[in-house]
Amino acid sequence: MSNIMAGDASKILEVSKRTLYRWEKEGRIRSTRDGILNVRLYDRDYIEIVKKIVDLNKQEKEHLAKLPGILEEEKKHHLEQDYHPGIPLKLSSEEEVDAAIKAFSDEDAWVAEHQRLLHELFKYPRDIIREVSKTV
Repeated sequence: MSNIMAGDASKILEVSKRTLYRWEKEGRIRSTRDGILNVRLYDRDYIEIVKKIVDLNKQEKEHLAKLPGILEEEKKHHLEQDYHPGIPLKLSSEEEVDAAIKAFSDEDAWVAEHQRLLHELFKYPRDIIREVSKTV
């Protein structure tokens, strides 16, 4: 276990010291105090885990923002028709079918990527994920 000071921790996390101190005050990050001057120290391994969780949370947020557009595109190309006996189904053009296939494939790819992000995130200890992900 190697301890680092606030400046090094803020560089690893790519945030200012002020943000680091705010996160600590909000209970989103842990530190210890040492010495007569009561200097804040952070465990390097813990800070690196926090960095990975923060990055994955950011990626997930960006990824979730893409979902409404994918669903809207899919909705445009919905091929379902009401079936009535004796009335033949209307066949869509090849371009419409290709566009629909692409829309549904985009959703499948989105789901696979979302599962990958969540799988990666949940490799880390749940207590640290809860701390880092706290909202105030």
